[in-house]
Amino acid sequence: MNYRHSLLALAIASGLSAAPAVHALELGEFNDTKFSIGGYFKAEAIYEKVDDGDSRIFGRSNQSRVNLKTVTQKEGHTIVGFVEGDFYGGTFPGENNDLRLRHAFIKVDQTTVGQTWTGQFWAVAYHDYLDFLGGPRGTLGGFNFRTNLISHEVAGFRFTAQDPVNNDADTPDLAVNYNLSLDGGHRVILTASGREVENGDFVGGGAIGSKFMIGPHSLNVNAHYGEGLGAFTGVGVNNSLSSPDVENDDAVSQAGFDVGFRYVINNEWRANVAYTAVEVDDDADTNYEAHRVNLIHNITQDLEAGIEWRKYNLAFGPLLPEGQQVEVMAKYKF
Repeated sequence: MNYRHSLLALAIASGLSAAPAVHALELGEFNDTKFSIGGYFKAEAIYEKVDDGDSRIFGRSNQSRVNLKTVTQKEGHTIVGFVEGDFYGGTFPGENNDLRLRHAFIKVDQTTVGQTWTGQFWAVAYHDYLDFLGGPRGTLGGFNFRTNLISHEVAGFRFTAQDPVNNDADTPDLAVNYNLSLDGGHRVILTASGREVENGDFVGGGAIGSKFMIGPHSLNVNAHYGEGLGAFTGVGVNNSLSSPDVENDDAVSQAGFDVGFRYVINNEWRANVAYTAVEVDDDADTNYEAHRVNLIHNITQDLEAGIEWRKYNLAFGPLLPEGQQVEVMAKYKF
């Protein structure tokens, strides 16, 4: 897989909708197949105060998306088809409003083939992010492109082999997740990740994601350590996005953590605060820090509005420079 092309596919699921088709409109059934459509319209206004440049204010609606889902019961199997697009096409997501393919996969019982989230995506207990591009940067979901893969789920495990980030790799990128759901809504996710990096070494790392319920509130804690992880965290050698895990022909390790607290005020209002830090063991001692606070209001079950302040100490492509942003958004799900 061309790494530049992986940039085109970059996009994390916001914490508000981390998995495909969580909200859908049933269209009906034809020839034993159920059809539904889903998605949302989102409009946002952003004030940006760049540390080393001019401030600006701008708006966009690229994140709006639509999907089609089919479910067929046949000969004892459940067959799911899913396709989804948004408008984050371009050289780097968001530079124009071109239609972009997000997901296109088939799931037969517990086996998935096609383009969808990488196995590393499932390593993270996500917060409520309003920043669609840079929110979970610094976790294994931070640089989350969707890629072609095959995955199988069994007994709480998910095994994934996927199109490698490194074009010259002889082996697929691999991920194994174990999801443990506990009484009271608590959750722990253990992940092992491996891939062949640009110097030919096959390297690996691990991550833990966790969610702890405190009454109606929740505390999410994520951590990772290992080599070959910059391709997924979005924090690479010397803050590189194109070759993030090799320096001086050696694989480079990194360690990071992400913690967020979600406070449920009532049925209509919730607030979140989060902090992320990553240290890369490179010559430049690359360090990444992110701070964010947001407030979200559910006007109706399908309509919400929110405001978020965030600060990043490293740029993440042309649309997320080093500095601060304030976003005001409205989102209508269908």
